[in-house]
Amino acid sequence: MCDISKRPGRSAAQTRSFSSVIYPPSEARVGGPAPDFSAPAVIDGDISSVSLSDYKGRWLILFWYPKDFTFVCPTEIIAFSDRAEEFKDLNCDLIAASTDTEEVHLAWVKTPRNKGGLGHMKIPILADTKKEIAARYGVLKEDAGIALRGLYIINPEQNIEQITMNNMGIGRNVDEAKRLLQACQFVAEYGEVCPADWQPGGKSIKPSAEGSLDYFQESGKDTSNTEDFGTALKSIKSRQEFEQLTKGDKPVVVDFYAPWCGKCRQIAPFVEKLQEEHPEVEFVKVDTTNGELEGLSSEQGVKVLPTFKFFKGGKEVRDPVSGYKKKLLEDGVKSLAQ
Repeated sequence: MCDISKRPGRSAAQTRSFSSVIYPPSEARVGGPAPDFSAPAVIDGDISSVSLSDYKGRWLILFWYPKDFTFVCPTEIIAFSDRAEEFKDLNCDLIAASTDTEEVHLAWVKTPRNKGGLGHMKIPILADTKKEIAARYGVLKEDAGIALRGLYIINPEQNIEQITMNNMGIGRNVDEAKRLLQACQFVAEYGEVCPADWQPGGKSIKPSAEGSLDYFQESGKDTSNTEDFGTALKSIKSRQEFEQLTKGDKPVVVDFYAPWCGKCRQIAPFVEKLQEEHPEVEFVKVDTTNGELEGLSSEQGVKVLPTFKFFKGGKEVRDPVSGYKKKLLEDGVKSLAQ
């Protein structure tokens, strides 16, 4: 046996290079140019070739998968292929890609679907046998020499608009890929942006401080609003209502809060418990984010949330309690009830 590590004129680093594979670095970045490629592919049941430049002027979804003749992979490829016409109607082509050879791709296409094959394909299947393209797209799992489930939406100018990356055991959703494509196209065409869970035909946002208010005022309902906690407390809606309550004879506890305030939520059940125990005391709340009550909290000296203020006989009768201070709050309520 010849030990090349002992041959004269070779350093340890040179020796290690024989057992190492050096792949090109990833070049794929959202907003940046899609790495160029040209490679063999199976198209319409024959071995041909495919290049990124073939798709200039059209949208393209390039999706990678780990290996032919496996388990999750055929379900994805068949799902995309069977719906290829839907994507063509959106001016978008599809390419599946792996590091298998084109001959293995062809054998897989020729295998019936009921035996784990692909059958007839409406989309190209690219063969990146050198693994250079996968590496440049940042989808290559180098220690295994195969691709992860990376999906790239590439615009007609051949810049990357979106990247999704799954581990090997997690299949992708064709509907979601289509939705993301439509979102990319919408933004490109109209210049407006797509909020969470956007669907075609849904509301979009004008990307400016003033323009975005149209969306937030109509659709941006605060899911952390007062209905989620402290529902047993009466909500003050106007300054006049606040003055009538606090200047009356009945003892009143006013809870100054905000829907985003975590401590306000935490103490809310305790406040409701005190309300049940002391029916002779009226408990009300003031939403400090309510535009109709703008300035009221500052006039009342409220600097911390939550803040509880105590009124009786038309005047404030003790120091406010601020923050999550259950004992002080309980003492304040009991003093009003006496």
